[in-house]
Amino acid sequence: MAVPEGPFPPRSRPVHRWWSGGADRGDPGRLEAFSDGVMAIAITLLILDVHVTQHDGQSLAHALREALPEILAYAVSFLQIGIIWANHHALFRLIQRVDQVLLLANLLLLACVSFLPLPTQLIAEHTHGSDARTAVLLYGATLAGCAFSFNVIWHYANRQELILPGLSPLFHRDLTVRYRVGLASYAVAALLALLLPWLSLALTVVLALVFLLGPSPRQAFQGPTTSS
Repeated sequence: MAVPEGPFPPRSRPVHRWWSGGADRGDPGRLEAFSDGVMAIAITLLILDVHVTQHDGQSLAHALREALPEILAYAVSFLQIGIIWANHHALFRLIQRVDQVLLLANLLLLACVSFLPLPTQLIAEHTHGSDARTAVLLYGATLAGCAFSFNVIWHYANRQELILPGLSPLFHRDLTVRYRVGLASYAVAALLALLLPWLSLALTVVLALVFLLGPSPRQAFQGPTTSS
């Protein structure tokens, strides 16, 4: 039976049934808007776990010192989610179309991001001993889950030809290497928590700052296109 014409532009790829993995879900604008909302909520929830309790006769400076673990945990996770958001934004500037599997892969990333406030609270509450190792291990594993999700999104979008045409091969290579190295590095940081939890936490901060530099020093698209 002939497929009736609709509002969508003609496409070279076959139209999949609506329940299939390759079912077309349109352009990435709506996915980005939803992702922005989830990350905004997650990053806001972090501050709700910061409490400065000033007891009778206690100076504010002393109360702030007691709250320092919570403040530092907030700062570290704010940095992590902020850079995840920036990289997510940069990645989806390269994607022209979303299908069902890519939509679900993005949900996996959002699940990891929205989970991050919990291990953030735990590392603020448990600063010594085996509980600290457990808390930092959970924190590192959550960030490794984020890195894994980025790899799934990137490699799947490439395999299914969901990327905008004209992407520079060198930029493509840089981004692929960056995601793979990032996943391996976050996995190492998570495992390091079993031995040196605070060094593990410091390594996650260093990795976040590395990703702050952007996906690649090269121009993303060849020719007159200047998307990045």
